[in-house]
Amino acid sequence: MLRSILQFLNRPVAEDFGFANQFRQSLFSGVYVFAFVYLFGGGHTDGWSRAGLLTLFGFGCVLSTLTANWLVPFLFPTLYDEDRWTVGRQIIQVLFVLFCVSLGNLAVMRLLKLGHTTFWEMYLSVTLIGFFPISVGVFINEQRRLKRNLAHAQLLNQQLARLPVDSPVMTPAASKSVPESMSIVLHSENGRDKLSLTPDQLRYVESVGNYVNVYWLHTGVLQKTVLRSTLKEIDATLASYPDFLRCHRAFLVNLRAVSHADGNARGYQLTLTDVPNYIPVSRSFVDTFDAQFDISAPSH
Repeated sequence: MLRSILQFLNRPVAEDFGFANQFRQSLFSGVYVFAFVYLFGGGHTDGWSRAGLLTLFGFGCVLSTLTANWLVPFLFPTLYDEDRWTVGRQIIQVLFVLFCVSLGNLAVMRLLKLGHTTFWEMYLSVTLIGFFPISVGVFINEQRRLKRNLAHAQLLNQQLARLPVDSPVMTPAASKSVPESMSIVLHSENGRDKLSLTPDQLRYVESVGNYVNVYWLHTGVLQKTVLRSTLKEIDATLASYPDFLRCHRAFLVNLRAVSHADGNARGYQLTLTDVPNYIPVSRSFVDTFDAQFDISAPSH
């Protein structure tokens, strides 16, 4: 039982803390508060027009929600790593959003001298009203991203299926590729260690702390070389090789090695030729990745 609960709380969840998405959701929250209280709330407003007062509460809800879901993640990005977001973190975030909305409502009530509601009474009522629709909104957004990424992964796989066996992946970038015989030289920060290989040998690079793991092929066998460097520096070294793309904050991939893609709510999971594990494409890199394979963005 406990293990099942922990597995559920640790299940990955897609979330977008970008301003555009959160502003849209905050506006929806404000309209929801206005409509709910207008339809089911009381009529006593102590001299204020009912519509005007509810508009003020709705506006306060927009500001409170935007603060919790955009400003705080913007100020503390390490706490809001979208690639590590889980159900448990989402539940805590929803409760934090409701906490901020409760503070905003109390501030409006104190400013206008309306009633004597305590914070915990306000928090309870806001939670009862808001927890379900916020959770539904998160679920709908996740399903929308999942549908989009599944459709794009299918288009990508259709392109890959039309390629001859053992043919390199010909992306738009590949038409400008440098000759495969030209060597890539990757250096460590101190310059003492280096790895020289051809573009078709390099499969992907993974960032691990202050080091990078370089995965490459030697006589058809996958090798790993560890260099003290950053993914940013490796990306700069490979800037003149258009077949290599940063697809995640911790991964850089050889587009010619992609053989299959699976869509999920966060982005894609790539299968590379001669590589046993999946390589993620995170939400913030999905559009760039799609452009490399000439997959159009969704119309909505």
